[in-house]
Amino acid sequence: LSAARDGTKIMISYYEELANLICKYPAIATDGRFIFVPGPNDPGMSAMMPRPPIPNYFTGALRNKVPHAVFTTNPCRIRYFSKELVFCRQDIVSKLRRNCLLAPREDNMNERSGNQRMIQHAVKSMLDQGHLCPLPMPFNPIYWQYDHSLRLYPLPDAVVVGDRVEQYYETYADCDAMNPGSFPSDFNFVVYRPLCIDESDG
Repeated sequence: LSAARDGTKIMISYYEELANLICKYPAIATDGRFIFVPGPNDPGMSAMMPRPPIPNYFTGALRNKVPHAVFTTNPCRIRYFSKELVFCRQDIVSKLRRNCLLAPREDNMNERSGNQRMIQHAVKSMLDQGHLCPLPMPFNPIYWQYDHSLRLYPLPDAVVVGDRVEQYYETYADCDAMNPGSFPSDFNFVVYRPLCIDESDG
């Protein structure tokens, strides 16, 4: 979008429309907390990880109308009382699939398809390696000065990865790993309650 003609104006108009939509519900606009994690199609530096926040130039209207809108880096970490939550927007499963030598087989005993096994392997790779980008440098460039922000050691309580694959929820080594799924196409979302250790999806 940013490379298209008038892409900048279109992107700004999208954020203005979102701000107007949120403001239709005054209680949410005033008291709600909105955290925006930049993705690969957002304006800014998109080729490397970690990514800086979306530039203020695009989000000015939203910042002015929604007081508790936070535009953070990708990934970002949130401390909720004693719980540490990590949020990352990255197509990790598809990248690992493109670079794997042998695709995972279906697990008939546990009724897992090949795609579900790939998701399980992706989660295990991230958490075992303690890194959000367990890929070779040519496929996932990293800004080494900030590589520490991608590390997952010690393991957090939860890792939320915004991926393009189907919604999933896995628990591995006492860490909850989940993907809300695609809201624009499937209207999927996840409600996660850190203190209750209770998760529900829609």
